[in-house]
Amino acid sequence: MRARLLLTSTLVLGLGLGLTGWVLDRSFTASVVAGAQEQLKLLIYSLLGAAEEDGPRLRFPSAPLEPRLQQPGSGLYATVTDVSGTVIWQSRSLRLADTSTNGFTEALADGLIVPGSFQFRQIDDQFEMFYRVIWETEGDQTFTFRVIADQAPFRAAIESFRRELMLGLAAVVAALMGAQVLAIAWGLRPVAEMAARVEAVEEGSRERMGEDYPPELAGLARNIDRFIDHEVSSRERYRRAMDDLAHSLKTPLAVLRNALTAARFEDLKLLREQLDRMESTVAHQLSRAMAARPVVLAGRTAPANVAQRLVKALQTAYMTKNVTVELAIPAELLVRCDERDLMEMLGNLLENAFKYCTSQIAVAAESGATVRLTIDDDGLGVPVELRLQLLARGARGDTVEPGHGIGLAVVAELASSYGGALSIETSPLGGARVILELPGAPLAKSAAS
Repeated sequence: MRARLLLTSTLVLGLGLGLTGWVLDRSFTASVVAGAQEQLKLLIYSLLGAAEEDGPRLRFPSAPLEPRLQQPGSGLYATVTDVSGTVIWQSRSLRLADTSTNGFTEALADGLIVPGSFQFRQIDDQFEMFYRVIWETEGDQTFTFRVIADQAPFRAAIESFRRELMLGLAAVVAALMGAQVLAIAWGLRPVAEMAARVEAVEEGSRERMGEDYPPELAGLARNIDRFIDHEVSSRERYRRAMDDLAHSLKTPLAVLRNALTAARFEDLKLLREQLDRMESTVAHQLSRAMAARPVVLAGRTAPANVAQRLVKALQTAYMTKNVTVELAIPAELLVRCDERDLMEMLGNLLENAFKYCTSQIAVAAESGATVRLTIDDDGLGVPVELRLQLLARGARGDTVEPGHGIGLAVVAELASSYGGALSIETSPLGGARVILELPGAPLAKSAAS
């Protein structure tokens, strides 16, 4: 993660500073060219001011205002031509230099020089500025002033700026990268601390992750703690399942042992009953031991489908009771629960309702952030003082019907693992109302539409 962040920040920083350097270089180059243009324009103004009329021609002093026009190889040159393009004056620096004037005649031929306006251009390694003026001499003569400057000094300034800019940007990159490394190390410190705590949990020197994390990692830490709780709960569930299995098998084994000791053949029916009881107990406890508790997220399940399947099977099993079942669960209603766990919970509750009702059962649901499933029957109901006891493992409200007293406890444990709850109230039908609350899930797109 640190390497990816450093690579990303380096690329972004390099791109940003590269664009910044490019913009600065273009701006400085443009300003240098604009400065050269302004210098040449000022030189033309100085020549205009120094020119003196000599009949139909112009005369210039031997020593112009700009000393470089007198120095050979100074890189600054000037000429004055008449309307036909004949040079009537040129600076001493130009006479002693090997500088071409072909571009000037081409400019005249193309008519690019308009009287009263400045024309600036770059040719080869030179900057050139032209200015045509109509001089009020005899016959209003037209003269063109031209000044030339070598680009070498200006390019040297640009190259110097580029070198300093590159060095400055390199120093900025180094400083920012150092700061970025420190910032990333400081920003990822909670992640490193979390990784160390996970390792400590794996080694057994720590039991939980804790809660002292920034908001971005608090949810992850809570989910890891839920996973830890899940593992602890799973081990405890396996242990209790094995304890329940051993406890449930004690009595059938004792009966079988006594029957075999007595060797009475008339007890074969009793032996079959005890063997069936043992087989049912083993299957039930092992299925409970394999029940999966959700860690972070669970699937979305429609209670209506599960309830319909269970009611159909139970009506076949309790055919002799002629039980009437009213189902009022919306088909589009969803709960956040694994389908097998929902089948386990509703199966236990509906089987109890079929077992203890007289002839009528009503199943309904209320949707919201929490889905409230209610199962009513018209049986004898559950006394208030026994309702909490029935949710404990091994507790039973009667001793007539067969069972081991762990069905409601299993439902309560599973509902609690999903953040739900199980409670018992009095039913409007006269019997018991069992309320199963589970977290709701958003409607599926097909159902919502």
